[in-house]
Amino acid sequence: MSSGTAVPSFSIDAIRFDPAAVVLPRRDRQEASRFVLPIPAFPGEELRYPARYPPDMRRRDGAPHPLAAVPHPKAGQPLEGWRGRPILAVDGSVPRGVVFFNYEDAIFQGVSSAGDGVLIFDRPTAAQAQALQGFVLGMGGPAALDSVERVLLVLEHAQRIGLDDRYDSRRAYVARSLAVVADTATGISAFGLHLRVGESVYAVFVPGPARVGDLHLGAEGGVFLLVSGHRESGEREVRSVSPDAFAATYTAADGAHIRAAELPCERPWESCLPSGDGRPADRPG
Repeated sequence: MSSGTAVPSFSIDAIRFDPAAVVLPRRDRQEASRFVLPIPAFPGEELRYPARYPPDMRRRDGAPHPLAAVPHPKAGQPLEGWRGRPILAVDGSVPRGVVFFNYEDAIFQGVSSAGDGVLIFDRPTAAQAQALQGFVLGMGGPAALDSVERVLLVLEHAQRIGLDDRYDSRRAYVARSLAVVADTATGISAFGLHLRVGESVYAVFVPGPARVGDLHLGAEGGVFLLVSGHRESGEREVRSVSPDAFAATYTAADGAHIRAAELPCERPWESCLPSGDGRPADRPG
């Protein structure tokens, strides 16, 4: 953990979630919707940072982003995970797949092309999900997305129809945390419209501006969610969402509306943990 002269920076491991609020995914169908796209096995490209940020990069309010088209400071280096560490295979090599840009978090990510990777698109409408599903089927289905170029075509189409909030995950996560929407089932594993199941997670608000790993938090700050944890290994699954996305997709444990400002506030670069909703009695990890 370190503190820069202007913007504090910290490691994801510095977030303690103590205290944290217990929150639940909203049960509204669209807010809980996820469109899942499985990525087949193919050689792929090394998951490294591109030379520049995308020229169409924007702030969440729609204004041009100051980093748009700017050279990336880690160009050519392996992509990093939430903990700010390079994502490497067990043998130390750089994994292969497809590098893409998550416009919600303004961050480059990479989906594996080893056969177990998936792309997830957040909160699609029924029309958007149908349009994306039709586009993929028109290309021959998920099995036909067997090159970097073909996966990027799908990502470009998704953005054109308004699905620019996307991230990578694994088939194991889909099997554990998402359920197929029966009336739109495709019959293809991990492909199509899914709903997030109602598991509780722990949430804290981190004020901005700040930087965690490669993620830049704006003045609005960000919400960090402790999705799961392993007590023995200490490994945790932590996700970040914008305050607006949090308010739209999560509720308090009793189902009431909750805003990011109502969460316990954590400043990982300081010893400041204002009182909030209390410490969870049995936190994962």
